Parts: sequence; structure tokens; C-alpha cells
Amino acid sequence: MLVSLMARLNAISMRNNAQYAMMRNNMNMMSAMRSPSFMGMSMPALHRADMNFAMNNEIYQTQYLLASAQEKAAAQLMAQEAKNNKISYIA
Repeated sequence: MLVSLMARLNAISMRNNAQYAMMRNNMNMMSAMRSPSFMGMSMPALHRADMNFAMNNEIYQTQYLLASAQEKAAAQLMAQEAKNNKISYIA
């Protein structure tokens, strides 16, 4: 029961970290657009920067989805363990 609880909390932490990373990536993308040095870049450099932001966003979204699935699986495992063990907290 403790192991599944730790797995669920770890998955929740990973999900929150991925969501925060997505937010930071989007904020960095927006601040890069306002940067004067960004306007002076060549088209290949702009393309590389855009691809870098897009790939990072996809990576973070994948991490978020994986962590969400892990959290759901851990929650189901906890429910199954609680049903199987029927621990009495009163005793």
C-alpha cells in the first residue's frame, strides 16, 4: 500500500513538473518574440528556434500524458489493494 502511494505521489509530481515546464516553454517562446535580438535573426535561425520550442512542448506534453496515466494506474492499484486487504483503522 505504501509503495503504490509513493508511486502515485511521484506520478503526480512528474505531471505537475511537466505542466510547469510546458508553461515555462510557452512563456520563453512569447518573450523571445518580444526580444529585439529575435527580430534580427536569419530565417534558418528562426526556424531552428521555432522547432526547438515546438519539440520541447511536444516532449513535455508526452511526459504529462505518461505521468497522468501512471497516476491513474497507481490510484487503481491503491483501490484494489484497499479492497483486497480490508485494513481496519479502528482496531
